[in-house]
Amino acid sequence: MKETLPKDDEIAALLPTYTQEGDVTRILLTNGTEIVYRRTMRATIRRLARRRCKDVALLRRWASRYTHRTLNNPIAASADLVLVPVKTRRPRVGGDVTMAHINVAALADTFPEPPEEGPGRRRTRLRRPLSGVQPDKHAVLSLAGGASLSVLWSEKTIRAHISAARHIRAELVRDEEEAVLRRLSCGREAAK
Repeated sequence: MKETLPKDDEIAALLPTYTQEGDVTRILLTNGTEIVYRRTMRATIRRLARRRCKDVALLRRWASRYTHRTLNNPIAASADLVLVPVKTRRPRVGGDVTMAHINVAALADTFPEPPEEGPGRRRTRLRRPLSGVQPDKHAVLSLAGGASLSVLWSEKTIRAHISAARHIRAELVRDEEEAVLRRLSCGREAAK
């Protein structure tokens, strides 16, 4: 039986997971449910890109123009699916995938205002801390659908990756809007 992937706007996160059958991908959906997709993370991401006739390596290279990084660039399959890589597990053996991919469109409010005073107040160079920051500098991200994801990176690193992915998503949305307006204006000119 052939497994089908959910629509781009339904995907909240892709998580690499160990099972008895081997490495699989858990797909968290924006409605709060979860699918176990019996493919590796690399194969799942490749299938998501291919269904839009895109190549993952080229998507990462294109994103590097915005991030100015060579590693861990977002994968922008569409405006509804911009996947931000975040480290969520430590490898058991060499070659294990450690990066989950979060759909930036499915991130809940990850930048709440810090408390004014009290034990929750932290000194930080950043304007506002991420919610759920652990004492060992790991963070917890909140996703649409109520799911939470523990990340093994610092707050500063996560902020940078999310910011770059949001910038890329804004560019894609702007391009889509311009294309629609061009089509509408061409239709009006043809009707005259």
